[in-house]
Amino acid sequence: MYEVTEINNADTILRAGASLGEVRHLEDGAIPFIVIPEGYTAQEVEQYLDQPARKRGSVVTTDTDSFIFYTKKHGSLDDCTVYAEINSEHSVFNLVAVINDHGADKAQWRDHRCTFKPKQAVEWARWMGKNKAVMSQADFATWLEDNLPDIASVAGMPTGTEILTMALAFEANSDKRVKSRINLQNGGVQFEFVEDENKDTRTTMKVFERFTIGVPVFDGSANAYPIEARLKYREKDGKVNFWFELIRPDRVFKTAVMEELAAIKTSTGFPVISGKPE
Repeated sequence: MYEVTEINNADTILRAGASLGEVRHLEDGAIPFIVIPEGYTAQEVEQYLDQPARKRGSVVTTDTDSFIFYTKKHGSLDDCTVYAEINSEHSVFNLVAVINDHGADKAQWRDHRCTFKPKQAVEWARWMGKNKAVMSQADFATWLEDNLPDIASVAGMPTGTEILTMALAFEANSDKRVKSRINLQNGGVQFEFVEDENKDTRTTMKVFERFTIGVPVFDGSANAYPIEARLKYREKDGKVNFWFELIRPDRVFKTAVMEELAAIKTSTGFPVISGKPE
């Protein structure tokens, strides 16, 4: 006689279902999956794991030390590439570190990135924002007084005290009419102001031709870069408008960028490529 073995159909189905529903891995770093019976769909289940299968994500840093720290912590010399977008004329400097970039012998996902968008210093933003902006005599005087600490002491250029004296003279004569102007041999212009045609109301004011400022480019930087500025004016109907023109600020910006890049290259050792990753 044949021995009859009782089959527990429910138990068999449960074991089969458990086998099908087991989380499977093809290789290290691959996203796990579950095999679903015919008629159903497969679904990734990485979100149910204790930790992701691999690193990915985007981080934005605003200072050099933070960018260096993050890229060194997660990047390697073979897999991490830094891409640099630089436009000195428009004060643009952005870096993107692709932490898992393609290596020499293997492809990578390129979806783990650290972006560096350095914040510009308040002083740099102020002077660049007012560069070539025409102001009334009174407004220009106020501007110079508010930003007097940025005036640099450079040989052959007016000092901060002299610029302050000029600004105060601007204010004192703001309601007066220009009577005449004289170009000075040592540079600059001397204006003569009057309230009326009475000689007793006449005052003179010297306007410098050029001056120098010293400002940092990026927030937190201890380096103040000298930039020469031309002082310009326009006279109309006895009133004078003033403005300043910074001389080649793009060169100063590029110098600051090169110093930042040098610090990053030295600290990380990662290659820097001009351009943007796709």
